[in-house]
Amino acid sequence: MPIYEYRCEKCEHIFEEVHAMDKSNKPLSEPCPECGVKKSVNKTFATGGAGVDVNKGPGSDYNELMKKMKGGLPKRYHERLDHSADRRAGRIGTQ
Repeated sequence: MPIYEYRCEKCEHIFEEVHAMDKSNKPLSEPCPECGVKKSVNKTFATGGAGVDVNKGPGSDYNELMKKMKGGLPKRYHERLDHSADRRAGRIGTQ
């Protein structure tokens, strides 16, 4: 599912949400999650995708990167990101 970026015209709060394409306009009819003003949210242009430095491994800045990525994803995906930050990262036969 694509990640959509929204911006409140009233308080200028920017947020992202993951929606099916047919539900991408749903946040436009809801109040801003920051200031609560109705009909002030507009869809903005988002570049999509997240760049990850392939040289970063579990630990170091990698955990911080995973924490930032969680901010734009529904909670149901958080466990997968936590698992990727594990030093074993799902490798078979490691202890």
